[in-house]
Amino acid sequence: MKVAAFDFDGTLHRNGEVSPADTAAIDAWREAGHLAISATGRSRSSLAYGLSGTDRSFDYNVLSNGCAGTDNAGNLLFGHFLNPSLAEEVVRHFLSHEGVAVYGTTAGEHDLTFANNTGTTTELTRGFLPAPVSEVRTTDIAVVALWVPENPQLHQRVVDTLTTHFPQAHFTTNHEFVDVIATGRDKGTGITDVLAHAGVSDYELYTFGDSWNDLPMHAIADHSFSFPYSPTDVKEATDQVIDHVAPVLLSAL
Repeated sequence: MKVAAFDFDGTLHRNGEVSPADTAAIDAWREAGHLAISATGRSRSSLAYGLSGTDRSFDYNVLSNGCAGTDNAGNLLFGHFLNPSLAEEVVRHFLSHEGVAVYGTTAGEHDLTFANNTGTTTELTRGFLPAPVSEVRTTDIAVVALWVPENPQLHQRVVDTLTTHFPQAHFTTNHEFVDVIATGRDKGTGITDVLAHAGVSDYELYTFGDSWNDLPMHAIADHSFSFPYSPTDVKEATDQVIDHVAPVLLSAL
């Protein structure tokens, strides 16, 4: 069986929409009997916002950088959540940090905004609810997401701080986000897990993704694709750099 796994933002979702060509190609892929998986840093509710107004759906969804998975009907197949003490420590550390927004994503209906010290907003957090830090203790948090817009130097300092002060924390980066997630989780393990739930053990995997958090799924792929705007190390880690998903996917039918 052929399986295609797609990052969402920056891969399928560009300039606020999924292109009709990519939508048609994914439909043709599924109609040919192949599986289509979204593999995203978004949570279940955030992906629903991203897909609102479209008829796009996938056979399975790998969410929160591999920390959760759902089927086509939205049923939760698995969830791996942060240790509450660690999540709270990270949230409190960055809570008042100038230039950083602090979010908590879940496998439920709502995600949380603990602080936004950036002076701006992002479409990626549409629908997030303001929350006190105390909710970390009573909510299953899949990701503590630190958003650092338009400041690469500060972004690197956030990464350095996590490495130095929170050596027990496992995290991944995606353009302007730094996501603290459960140890051992990534998009690659998430794809493996949803395919195990599907009972699929013999497959040929195609992966499409533009950023660093896509590297683990590219590493397990038979065919991997990045984009001209991807970071250099991501482009070097994939088999081919492409402009659009649709032509490549259709050629692999």
